[in-house]
Amino acid sequence: MTSEDDQPVFRVYLWSQPFPNVHVPPERVGWWNYSYELTGCDVHQAIAWAQDNLAEAGQYTLYVCYRRDGGDLTAIQIAGKDPTRIDT
Repeated sequence: MTSEDDQPVFRVYLWSQPFPNVHVPPERVGWWNYSYELTGCDVHQAIAWAQDNLAEAGQYTLYVCYRRDGGDLTAIQIAGKDPTRIDT
């Protein structure tokens, strides 16, 4: 079964770090985020919104979301980077 949705829901995580501490190396400083759901826009507008709302030296992660038949929410990363993810 195939379906299309022309009203996407985007989830944006805006990441930032606390002010630097001279006693802690930058790679050991944690990240925190705010999350937002955007509707009524396309992917280009969602990316522009994320970039316009970043904290200085912050990062963003953008997902497109949909509900599966059972009601579970699925979020697929489509732009940005999760700075807490350690790639192996």
